[in-house]
Parts: sequence; C-alpha cells; structure tokens
Amino acid sequence: MWDTGQSPGVLVNGRRTETRETVTSELFRAPTSDELELARLQIELESRRSELERLEVGRDALEVGLTRFAADVKARVGDVKEEIRRIRHELDEMRQRIAKLRADPTASPAEVERDVAEEMAQAEAEMNGEFTYGPNGNGKSKRNLPTRPMSSIETEAEVLRLYRELAKRHHPDLARTPAERERRAELMLRVNVAYRDRDLATLQSIYLEVQLDTPLSSEELCRQRLAWTRHEIARLDREIRAVEMRIDSLTNTDTYTLWQAEERGESPLDDLELRTKQRLLRERERLDEASAQYDRAAVRRQVMQRRAASRSYDAAQASGGSD
Repeated sequence: MWDTGQSPGVLVNGRRTETRETVTSELFRAPTSDELELARLQIELESRRSELERLEVGRDALEVGLTRFAADVKARVGDVKEEIRRIRHELDEMRQRIAKLRADPTASPAEVERDVAEEMAQAEAEMNGEFTYGPNGNGKSKRNLPTRPMSSIETEAEVLRLYRELAKRHHPDLARTPAERERRAELMLRVNVAYRDRDLATLQSIYLEVQLDTPLSSEELCRQRLAWTRHEIARLDREIRAVEMRIDSLTNTDTYTLWQAEERGESPLDDLELRTKQRLLRERERLDEASAQYDRAAVRRQVMQRRAASRSYDAAQASGGSD
C-alpha cells in the first residue's frame, strides 16, 4: 500500500518504503544540461546527414550529366581541337627557330632546327612525365572537368580512427575467458568487414553499440556520446564543405556553361563547332606566315654563309698564290 503512515525512506518489516513523491521524482527526473545539449546536437547531426546526402545526390547528377555532355563535345570538335594543338606546336617550333637565328648570327639553319627539335622533345617529355605540377606545387590550370578524388580524406581518416579505437579496446587477445574471447572475435569480425568496405556508418554503429555495453554511469555515458556527436558534426561539416567545393568546381567550367545552354534549348554545340573551325583557319594562317618568315630568314642565312665561305676561300687562294 502507498500510505504506510511512515515518513519517506523508513524501514517497515526490514524493507524501505517509498512515498508516491519519491517514485514520481524517479520516474520523471529532469534532464541534465548535458542530456539537453545531446538531444539538441543529435537533431543537428541528423540535419547535417540529410544535407550531405542531398549535396552528394546533386554532385553525382552533375558529374554524370557533364561527363555525357563532354563526350558529345568531343565527338563534335575533338578532331578539330587536336589539329589546332598540332598546328600550335608547329607554330611554336617555327617561332623558336626564328628567335635562335636572330640571336646567333653564326648558326646555320640545320643547327637551329636540330637544337629546337631537341628542346621541344625534352619539354614534351617533361610535360607527359615528371612535370605533373607547376613550380609552386599547384596543378596546371585547365578549364575542363575537374577530377574527383576516389574517396574522401575525411572519411578515410575517420574510418581508420574508429577501426584503431575498436581494435585497441576489443581485440580477442585481450579476453580473460573463452566466452569473452568468442564475443570479442565476433565483434572484431564485424569491425574488420566494415573497415575493409570503408563502411563508416557501420563502424560508427558498432562504436556506439560497445559504448552502450560498457558499464559506465549514465552521466559519463552521456558525456562520451556528447563528445562523439560533436566530433561527428564537425566531420560532416568538413564533408559538406568538400562536396560544395566540388560542385563549385564543376559549375565553373566551360563544359557546364555549354551544357546549361543546351538545356535551355539553344544550340551551343553548333556554335562551338563553327568557332573551333574558324580558330583552326586562323592558326593555319599564322603557321603559314611563320613558316614563310623562317624560310626567308634561313635562305638569307645560307646565302650569307656561302658568301662568307666563298670570300674565305678566295682569300686563302690569293694568299697561297702570292707565296
């Protein structure tokens, strides 16, 4: 019976009685400040997860759409652009020949052509091999589709951290009894599979699961969950920023601009093909002009060298005759 006639907490027949007020206070204990903060952060955590998922869906759709459109662009103007690159390479070679002829009055056209060919071959080998980054360590700037890392550095770091933490605390070799060893082995099997698959969500779930099984006070357990939740929110914020930067890099490309024009019902590929062919004609004109300029310079150099050789020969003959 609730009404014993005794004060709260007194012994009746060797047993402590409880008043209605005592039971009510235990059933309806006011949450602590840590518990309130944990509840608030858990809502934030779910919000971050939803935001990251939304951004990743948008990023993936962008990448698929841009990749398909880039293939269409290459089919329309890829060969023409390749021809432009070849002509520009030859134009650069002609300009270097002209500069070397002007810089060295004694050099022959054959020597200049050989030196320029060797220098350009070396530069091309460096660009295709060793020279991957610029002198300041940054990649070459290209207005093309930016590459995407295979996996997030943040995710990899968190997967590794959780794996090490779980392995350190729950390895089967730390067991004291056969039953405990079997339980630890089963747990580590799940951990190893999740680590192999880089399954961050499963590792986080296992981590919380073993935390709940740990004989801690409710206050200490709440503090640990609070710290983990804050850490996870910070990690998700970094992931969100990384995905946002990726989306920005995708939308700040020429390919994206053309794609959006096509989505609006315009004809960007027709215009691009026309402009590319016009650029090809201009590059050919520049190459023809540079080739003609070099040919004239080479002929003048050959004539001057022949005249110089002839004068030297005549002088040598005159000197020999006088002797």
